[in-house]
Amino acid sequence: MEGESTSCRRLNFDESIEEYSEANQSCGDYEVNIEERADEGNEDDTEISPPLSTDELVPKIGMKFQTEEKAAQGKRGKDKRDIYVKQSRAETRFGCDAKLRISCRNNDKFCVVNFIKEHNHYLSSSNKTHLYRCHRNISSSAAIQIEMASEVGIPPKASHDLMMRQAGGRENLGFIPEDYKNYLRSKRTRNMRVGDTGGVLEYLQKMQCDDPNFFNAIQVDEDDLITNIFWSDAKMRADYGNFGDVVCFDTAYRKNNEGRPIALFVGVNHHKQSIIFGATLLYDETTLSFEWLFDTFTKAMSKKKPTTILTDQDAAMAKALASRWPETHHRLCIWHIYQNAAIHLSGVFSQFKEFAKDFASCIYDFDEEEDFLSTWNLMLTKYALEDNDWLRRLFSIKEKWALVYGRQIFCADMTTTQRSESMNSILKRIVDMKS
Repeated sequence: MEGESTSCRRLNFDESIEEYSEANQSCGDYEVNIEERADEGNEDDTEISPPLSTDELVPKIGMKFQTEEKAAQGKRGKDKRDIYVKQSRAETRFGCDAKLRISCRNNDKFCVVNFIKEHNHYLSSSNKTHLYRCHRNISSSAAIQIEMASEVGIPPKASHDLMMRQAGGRENLGFIPEDYKNYLRSKRTRNMRVGDTGGVLEYLQKMQCDDPNFFNAIQVDEDDLITNIFWSDAKMRADYGNFGDVVCFDTAYRKNNEGRPIALFVGVNHHKQSIIFGATLLYDETTLSFEWLFDTFTKAMSKKKPTTILTDQDAAMAKALASRWPETHHRLCIWHIYQNAAIHLSGVFSQFKEFAKDFASCIYDFDEEEDFLSTWNLMLTKYALEDNDWLRRLFSIKEKWALVYGRQIFCADMTTTQRSESMNSILKRIVDMKS
């Protein structure tokens, strides 16, 4: 089956790479042909041809390209590491015969030697091509704008939306929000003040000299800049050895100018007093950062993992916990669930006064799973919420928040991360942006 025609880039082989790239970005879906008018002696004078016809956009045998980047199309080959890969990506190829073969044997230019355009599957529409990995790239000008936005504290989503509007739509921007986040993650945009790194290391070394049992760990990025820091002193480690069966972990507190989360591992002792097991300063809240943190925490605590951990509804954290601490019972903070319910079900709360009572009953009041499921379904029917997406997602992780599933799990009488948040309120009084 032959799919619909899609635009294929036609290149003028005498132009410079930079000129073509800039013109192609500024003209969107139209293809342009830029030639220098050397006879007039003005480098700024250019001649832009009108949009090419469909026939001119189709590759032809004998067509030549200046660079491999302009000619090559990626093909997924056999990975030599297959024997080490636990879960390979699903194969999505259809055995399509469509191909574009390039050769550069005769001269220094790339020449089309074979082209088959018939496909055995439908082609994606032109308004989706910008989502393909091979079509996405962060240009140098966009990278500068991303770095500037990060330095002045503009959130990534707001900055990406602004750049998208400036480009005239997401299909013209050249990258997606995930590319934006990956760029910030892989390339530190924050220029640390002179002495910051040395000051942190000096402080940690001093603490270790004063306390031989003081534990600290630092993770750096590809530029050898500090990203994540964890530390725990002798008392914290001793307390964890005695009372580390249940841990509260919350990253809600941010104090520095870039919003880096300061997180505490908090527990409770035999007098029901809050105690701290460790502290961390994270660069971001990604799965990779959390995996490093949980591995480091386990190493600091002599390989002992908690029986139960209470957190908020953070997807990246949940993924890291399932990967690094699969035997630990992961419970969700009920207070955060109420907060999220008030946001996602605000209309139901305001319209039905009894909904809050019925919702709380599903969380607290049952000892048998059958009773809980029956009451939950009755609540959905009573308030016509059978098709509510948020409740459907919440129900899919019911084992983490409904107390009927946690009766046999030791939680030290804790059902929320309130102890961590109480510690955060103390941090606000003693930590400022310059600390």
